Amino acid sequence: MAEQTILVTGSTDGIGKATAHVLARQGHRVLLHGRNRGKGRAVLDELEESTGSDRLALFIADLSVQERVRGLAEEVGEACDRIDVLINNAGVFMPERNIAPGGIEATFAVNYLALFLLTHDLLPLLSASGPARIVNVASIAHRSVRSVDWENLPGFDDYDAYDAYATSKLGVVAFTARLARVLSRTRVTANCLHPGVIDTKLLRAYTGGQGGAPPERGAEVEAYLATSPDLGEVSGKYFEATRWARPSHLALDPEVQERFWEMGLELTGVEEWRPSRGRVYAE
Repeated sequence: MAEQTILVTGSTDGIGKATAHVLARQGHRVLLHGRNRGKGRAVLDELEESTGSDRLALFIADLSVQERVRGLAEEVGEACDRIDVLINNAGVFMPERNIAPGGIEATFAVNYLALFLLTHDLLPLLSASGPARIVNVASIAHRSVRSVDWENLPGFDDYDAYDAYATSKLGVVAFTARLARVLSRTRVTANCLHPGVIDTKLLRAYTGGQGGAPPERGAEVEAYLATSPDLGEVSGKYFEATRWARPSHLALDPEVQERFWEMGLELTGVEEWRPSRGRVYAE
């Protein structure tokens, strides 16, 4: 692909940071995102030195807070006249139940709702920049969900850390398929991926120790979906590593897809984006 403008959420650590490094080395304009400004600034300086790129920018937002997600979309829109690729990489695993604003459990708030909201808010810019791509980082953990306890969402009053994580990632896969249908007559594609079992803070929060492949392995997968010419017209697919894989039957269930979609609309206050009119907030 020609030089692109690419936003990578959660790119001050782990797979996101490694992905930003790969893309910057390829010559793309990379928009970094993190939660902590001091850490983000240090990563920006590190990547500028290691890649030689002068086309990096940093944005700060706590994705558990929807107002901050909206602010991130606004700042990106003000700073850039186009977005060619949105990589929704940011994710968390919370060993203990934490509540984000609005009574929403933090895992669900960051892993699903922030992704849903940021994507919707950037869709007008992505559509205007087409051909463009949306790459959502899911997880093979979505396969472990046998049924969705809808009554337990979004607060997860009955909390199990792995179930909360797996359910949020099921939502990502279902959302991607539903989004691809909305985008079917546009020049924007949407795909999702399992990057592998990677040694990150998220994995260590789950296992309590080390483990997994280096972040660079996961970055290869994210960069492939973001830039490979082979995927220019592929949309609505789930990948494990760089190969298409069939997701769980729940992720493919149109009723499950629609329920996650409607929940996203309700909890973020956005109306469904349509190519003809863009995005507006509900009253």
